Amino acid sequence: AARSREFLKQFLELYPQYKNRDFYITGESYAGMYIPFLVYNLVTDPVENLHLTGFAIGNPYTDQKLDDGSYMDYYYSHGLVSIETYRAIQNDCQPSELWLCQDGHPGCSALCAATYAAAELSIDFDEMNPYYIYGDICLLQANQTKALRLQKNHMIRPLTHRGTIDPCTDTFTTLYLNQPQVLTAIHVDGGASQSFSDCSDGVIELYSSSLTVLDKYPTILQAGLKGLIYSGDADAIVNFIGTQRWLTDDGLNLTVTEKWKAWIGPDKQLSGYTERYTNLTFTTIKGAGHMVPATRPLHALYLFECFVYGQVACDSFAYPKDPTEYLSGADLTAPVTSSTSEANLVYLWWALGGVAMVVVGVLGWRYVATQKTKKENAKYTELTSEVKPVYST
Repeated sequence: AARSREFLKQFLELYPQYKNRDFYITGESYAGMYIPFLVYNLVTDPVENLHLTGFAIGNPYTDQKLDDGSYMDYYYSHGLVSIETYRAIQNDCQPSELWLCQDGHPGCSALCAATYAAAELSIDFDEMNPYYIYGDICLLQANQTKALRLQKNHMIRPLTHRGTIDPCTDTFTTLYLNQPQVLTAIHVDGGASQSFSDCSDGVIELYSSSLTVLDKYPTILQAGLKGLIYSGDADAIVNFIGTQRWLTDDGLNLTVTEKWKAWIGPDKQLSGYTERYTNLTFTTIKGAGHMVPATRPLHALYLFECFVYGQVACDSFAYPKDPTEYLSGADLTAPVTSSTSEANLVYLWWALGGVAMVVVGVLGWRYVATQKTKKENAKYTELTSEVKPVYST
């Protein structure tokens, strides 16, 4: 927090055009620790010409006991462990020790430690992505990554604002950052003799971390700032259950000012749920993982713009569209007023039905043509050296 504060002071000196502009602090994950420390610092000892306006934190790791203690509840509620396993955890573990057992702390009882380990083993974490439980994992081996070449395929719909995250993104990022020319370009001490790792055990072992940052919030929430805590509900690492607990009875005990309700994105689809507390809003993003903008970019953009500019303003903005919205009827539903006659509605649906029949006919013709073309195309290139199973027909 002290270093970030010093950076902000020097930044404003170097770029005076940014003085007194609205300033928001945002982040995700362990920023749940960093940001409250920084905001508390700036609230209690303001930086000259820095107009702190608000903060937003996604899937924020905030309180070790409450966040880590919620894992088994999340696993069970999302079908990752059986009811028998969940009941065994309830029988063999005290709620107060769950967070210790998750971290392998010596304070965890032997009985709970064994039951907890068996539960985690049954989940098979090697075969899932806990940061996005509905996403895939990377199956490329170390000797296969250089062989992969992404080629343009007109038969595959391009990436859309609904979010498609490559399961091998982390693998490729690590390979890129470990290239000698990249290490030199970003001025890494030691150059090519160093190597990048997204999680370094050496750093973690020497890092002093805080158990909680909840004590900073009372001061922060009285400072008149806009505050947003948001959670992708498909994240098993910092899940929404723990977050709700530290916001309410088990932590800050905030007062609800606007009750829980659904929120709808610009694509007219259910995007999650939201609840308003005194000086703070909590929002979930349906189907989003730990990195909300990566897995639900459209809904993330809408969420952020509404937070910064207000609901009325963001509702006037234009957002990208894709074919799914046409298939769902989001852009085919004609506005109906009280003066619209029943006959007109009948004609409308007949017209839509006629369009649908034409589309089906065209797609059928295209399918036949594509099947003929496929027979003439070259075989796919196999990227893996594994022997494939033979299935009976």
